[in-house]
Amino acid sequence: MGYRNIVVLTGAGISRSAGLPTYRGPGGLWSDPELEVLSHVDALTTRRADVCSMFWKFQAAIRDVAPTAAHRALASRELTIITQNVDGLHQKAGSKDVVEYHGSLARWRCDVCGVELEPPVGDVPRHCGELMRPAAVLFGEMIPAAAEHAAKRALRECDLFVAIGTSGTVWPAAGFVKSAAYAGARTVLLNLEIDDESRDLYSECRAGSADELVPTFFSEL
Repeated sequence: MGYRNIVVLTGAGISRSAGLPTYRGPGGLWSDPELEVLSHVDALTTRRADVCSMFWKFQAAIRDVAPTAAHRALASRELTIITQNVDGLHQKAGSKDVVEYHGSLARWRCDVCGVELEPPVGDVPRHCGELMRPAAVLFGEMIPAAAEHAAKRALRECDLFVAIGTSGTVWPAAGFVKSAAYAGARTVLLNLEIDDESRDLYSECRAGSADELVPTFFSEL
């Protein structure tokens, strides 16, 4: 069957084989309470230097990371990617239509004037007299309006929705599969683990690594 409007939702699992940690579960970034505290928007007021330093290290760690086989497989297709990731690997792989739902570490923003810049190599940049912050969505912040609008528009028109490397069952991502199903789309989950809630939400689930599942699945279309 030929699909006209494919929408893909990606989470941290698609970047696992690139050596980047996931967020939840054993070994995930948020298993360290301190990192989770520093990822809340309130910490920008109380501990700005620590927040910016932490994300600056994250940004430096992913600068030279290469896209995975799963990223490259998606880049070879004409589709819309809604990613929860902030690593920029979809763009590195060559994907053009990417909605960065949670922002990006590839850009840093001045909270005074709002300008966004690609970060230079070196120390955390300053602008308007204060440390710049990552242009990523922190806990307690709203999803950027442009990203939310783009995601909703894509989901209204999709006929195939594929979630990769994420359960897609935590809000707001849980709403994506429901919106796609309402539009009449086939809904598929490709994830390392499949739980009962996912089986209820998706019309089809496949368990395994993203690098194995994604190239195979899209070659079947």
